[in-house]
Amino acid sequence: MFIEIKGGKIVFAGKKREEERRELPCYQAEGWICPGFIDTHIHGINGFDFMMGTKEGFYRIQDGLPSFGVTGFLSTSRTASLDDIKTFLLLNKQVAKEERTGAHLLGVHLEGPWVNPKYKGAQKAEYMTVPAIKDVEALVNEAAGILRIITLAPEILGNEVIQFLHDKKVAVSAGHTDASFEDIQKAVPFGLSRITHCFNAMGPISHRDLTAAFAALYLQHLQCEIIADGFHVNSKMIELLYRIKGADHLTLISDCTGTNQLPDGCHHIGGKMVYKKDGKVALENGKLAGSSLTLDKAFQFAVQHCGIPMEDAVQMASFNPASVCGVNDRKGRIAIGYDADLVILSNELEVENTIILGKFVF
Repeated sequence: MFIEIKGGKIVFAGKKREEERRELPCYQAEGWICPGFIDTHIHGINGFDFMMGTKEGFYRIQDGLPSFGVTGFLSTSRTASLDDIKTFLLLNKQVAKEERTGAHLLGVHLEGPWVNPKYKGAQKAEYMTVPAIKDVEALVNEAAGILRIITLAPEILGNEVIQFLHDKKVAVSAGHTDASFEDIQKAVPFGLSRITHCFNAMGPISHRDLTAAFAALYLQHLQCEIIADGFHVNSKMIELLYRIKGADHLTLISDCTGTNQLPDGCHHIGGKMVYKKDGKVALENGKLAGSSLTLDKAFQFAVQHCGIPMEDAVQMASFNPASVCGVNDRKGRIAIGYDADLVILSNELEVENTIILGKFVF
C-alpha cells in the first residue's frame, strides 16, 4: 500500500502509480502499516499516573505513548474523592487546549467512584459512594464535554443516572459490579452499552447464577473491553469471546497503571502497595491491580495467542476505540481524509515507527 500524506491528512491510499508520484519524498516500510492505536482505558505509563495531579506527569505519559504505537487515548481516573476527581478533570481540560506533539488526548474515562465495593479490586472502597442525581450532574458539568466513558455499577446507581449520562452522550460501561444478567439487561434500554475489562471485577460465569460476565457474552451489542495479557483473561476465553462477539464489539485496552517499565518488586501505586513479578501486578492478597501491559503488547497477544486475525485486532485497537471517543470520522482508519495517525509494525508486530498527523514522533 502507498499512503500519501499532506497537511497531516491522508490524501491517497492504494497502489502506487509511479508516473504520478515519482517526485514525492518516500519512506518505505518493510512490515505492516496500521492506523494508530487508541487506548481508552489507561491510568499511566513509565512510572507516571494521570491522577498525580501534575502537567509534567501528563506530558511524560503523552510523549511516551507513541513508543507503544498509541496515537490517541482517554486518560482514566481511579476511584477517589470528588475533589481529587475534579482536579483530574481540570488538568485534562487544561491539557486538551494545548497543542503538543505526543499522543492526542481524546477525552476522559472515569472509572468510579460509583462502583460496587464487593468488586473493588485495587480501587479504594472508602471513596465508593451512591450519588444523588445532582452529584452526577455536577461532575458531568465539571467535565465540560470531555467525558467519553464512565465505568459504574448499574445495580447501585439505577437507570435514571444511566439515562442522564446517555442523554449527555457519555458512554456508560458496567464495571467493578455485582450486577446480575437481569440488571444489565434492564439497564441497556436506558443507555448501558459497554462492559469494563470484561470478566474482571465482576461475578464469574456460572450455568445457574447469571452475572454481568454472562451478559457480556449473551448480549451481542455490548462493547467489551479486553485486557489481553494472559493474566486477566485466559487466551482461550478471549478467543471464545471473539468467536461469539466478533471484532465489531471488542476493544483492546491496556489498563496500565504506570508499572510497565518498573522492575519486579514492591511499588506504591494509586495509594496502595502493589507487587510486580514477571509482568503481573497484584496486591499483597494476590488480587490483580491493573496491569503493566501496553497496547502494542495487547495487540500482539491477541494475534499470536488468541486466534484473532490481524485485521480484526487492528480494528479492536484503533477503529472501535475511535468510535467511543467520537472521532471515528477522522481517526482509526487508513482512508482518504482521515488524520495521518499511523503505526508501522515489523513482521513480528513490534512497533518500529509511530506517525501523528503526518509527523514521525517515534
